[in-house]
Amino acid sequence: MAQPLEKPDLPARFASFADFRLGAKRRIPHFAFEYLDGGIGRDVGLARNYSSLDRVLLTPRTIDEGTPPETALDLLGERWTYPFGVAPVGMGGLFHPESAPALAKRSAKLGTPFCLSFVASHSVETIISAMGRAPWHQFYWPRPDDVQNDILARMKALGVTVIMPTLDIPGHQWRERTIRAGVAAKPSPWVTVRDVAPKPLWAYETLKYGKPGLPNIQTYSGGGPAEAEMFLLQNCIRPIGPEEIRRLRDKWDGKIVVKGVMAPEDAEDFVKVGVDGIVVSNHGGRQLDAAPGTPEMLPPIVEAVGGKTAILADGGVRDGMDVLRLLALGADFVMVGRMPYFACAAMGARGAASLDLLAMQVRTVMAQLGVRNVEELRRLKVEVS
Repeated sequence: MAQPLEKPDLPARFASFADFRLGAKRRIPHFAFEYLDGGIGRDVGLARNYSSLDRVLLTPRTIDEGTPPETALDLLGERWTYPFGVAPVGMGGLFHPESAPALAKRSAKLGTPFCLSFVASHSVETIISAMGRAPWHQFYWPRPDDVQNDILARMKALGVTVIMPTLDIPGHQWRERTIRAGVAAKPSPWVTVRDVAPKPLWAYETLKYGKPGLPNIQTYSGGGPAEAEMFLLQNCIRPIGPEEIRRLRDKWDGKIVVKGVMAPEDAEDFVKVGVDGIVVSNHGGRQLDAAPGTPEMLPPIVEAVGGKTAILADGGVRDGMDVLRLLALGADFVMVGRMPYFACAAMGARGAASLDLLAMQVRTVMAQLGVRNVEELRRLKVEVS
């Protein structure tokens, strides 16, 4: 017998990704919205992530009445309640001062992983305090050996078990929307007045909690956000290939998941140097406007790897249906970035309940598809229109 839906703790006007995005646009300054929402160039790559997911069709099956769908699965040596986690998103304090801690805390309660960005507005220690366990940690792998060694020693001491070096920012890029919006570590006074004055609630909350910094980088750069940005550009934004990851593998005995692989040949090379996982990702459409969408490259990468390492995917995920689309295409797990951060931008820490919405959608769509678990999902007929 069907039961009433257990609705997430969200206002009725916030029922979808589109609602969160619109709420964020209304609530936060223009420069902050453009940083979160924007891609690069003409936003063709960003749009392709969404459109390529929309083209994935799943044929539902009928089943006899029985137990509800089982959403849990194993990944990287742990059992997770749902097949998705929160992807690393930089400068979350721009959207709401408590966005990352709130999402980390909610992730822990749901039994899903939370990955903290190296350019987050909160330190790893703050996130551990919020969620009661260590997050996964994404970083742009710095060049100096002493910094590398210190990061790894700190992460191990803090209990971090999964590190996620990002590969798809080999150089600084010209993101037109953020340039026009005046996004910078030290925004001009004009940008501040123009964008912040119409958003008094955001201004009050930012004053209350303090201007967001980049604490994970400032540990090594010293100074404030401007010095951290310069350190990042000079030491971390650089090409990273299999040989660099092999050296990292020699230093780190935890899990290594490389993020930003889009070519099957590259995936095979990273398997050879011993990575534990690969995130198929075009960096949310923020680096190369001509890049294919994640759903387009996921199947050939899954085939090339042949089960030798875990395959995660991100890019363009708006709801539970999109999570299941990527799983049906062969992903072992899905990371979700913009959706929960839009929700926090729209309604503050309460937006962390967007993860409950995502969980509910996964359950209800699995039931509609007639699958009892993720393995049955992968046996459905999948078409790309």
